[in-house]
Amino acid sequence: MNREVHVRFCERRGVRLPPATLLVACFQYQADANAFGRELVGRMQEFGLELKPEKTRLLLFGRFARERAAAHGEKPGTFEFLGFKHVCGLDPKGKFTLVRVPAHQSCRKFLDRTHEWLKRHMHWKRRDQQANLATMLRGFYQYFALHHCEHKLDWVLHEVQLQWIRTLRRQSQRHRVFWSYLRSRSWFELPYPKTLHPTV
Repeated sequence: MNREVHVRFCERRGVRLPPATLLVACFQYQADANAFGRELVGRMQEFGLELKPEKTRLLLFGRFARERAAAHGEKPGTFEFLGFKHVCGLDPKGKFTLVRVPAHQSCRKFLDRTHEWLKRHMHWKRRDQQANLATMLRGFYQYFALHHCEHKLDWVLHEVQLQWIRTLRRQSQRHRVFWSYLRSRSWFELPYPKTLHPTV
């Protein structure tokens, strides 16, 4: 936690700390990580707090994680932080690279929002629906459009289109709306994802 994150502690029983208190600590040696874990547990006990075992874990991650995990017949660990799933990957030259893709939970939350919005505004004009969905998608792209994220963002766009089609079909029991028809309509066009932060 740095000074930019404001955290307020409460002494009531059953208090839940805000998500801003999630912590990821990186160490070069496992002994340092184990020592930090012990110190953190002791420090929190001084304030009557404790770490949840199911939300606290020590994983092998980094430049040599793939080789070390393969020696034991395993794969390097992954973790989710700030809406991204962090994976040990390789670049085209075969060197280690940190791959960040939108976490499935983040995508599902966004799709739940668009689905709920379409249910409440299913009788809006199609142009108005298009404008609002386009705004929601652009906001999602602004945060998640990193390198390696194109495939996941394409999937999110496709899911939003399917949700919109189902909403359009509920407007009338007689008329079936088909893909071939919708792809020829300008009002059905939604922004395609593209990498906005290639160097991040």
